[in-house]
Amino acid sequence: MSDSPTEPTILILDDDEDVRCIAEFMLNRLGFAVVPATRGTEAIERYQAALDAGIRFHAVILDSNIPGSMGGGEVLGRLKEIDPQVNAFISSGNPFDPLMVNPAAFGFRGAIAKPFVTENLRILLPPK
Repeated sequence: MSDSPTEPTILILDDDEDVRCIAEFMLNRLGFAVVPATRGTEAIERYQAALDAGIRFHAVILDSNIPGSMGGGEVLGRLKEIDPQVNAFISSGNPFDPLMVNPAAFGFRGAIAKPFVTENLRILLPPK
C-alpha cells in the first residue's frame, strides 16, 4: 500500500462545517491535503475507499460526538477492524470527555482540543 502521491492526507470527521473549514485551512497551511466527512459512516467509507485505492491517511481526526451518527470512539473501533494501524486522534470542545481525558485507553494516538490551534496541529501531526 502506498502513500498519497502528492502530499500527506488527513481524514477529518466533524459535523460542524465551520470546524471542518477552519481545520482544512490550518492543515493545508501545514502541507496536508484534507478529506472531510460529516457522519461516521461517511468517514468509514472514505477510509476504506482510500485503502482500496492504495492510499494511507497520514492521520484521522475524529469528533467525539456527532449527533445522529457514530461518534469518534465508535468510528475508531470500525476503522481498527479495517486497519489496525490507523493513526487516529480524538477531537472535542469538551475537555472532560473521557475520550479526551485518556485517549490512549480508547485506542487514539492523542487528543486535539477545539477550537483548533495551528501550533497544536503542527506538534501532533508532524509531516512525513
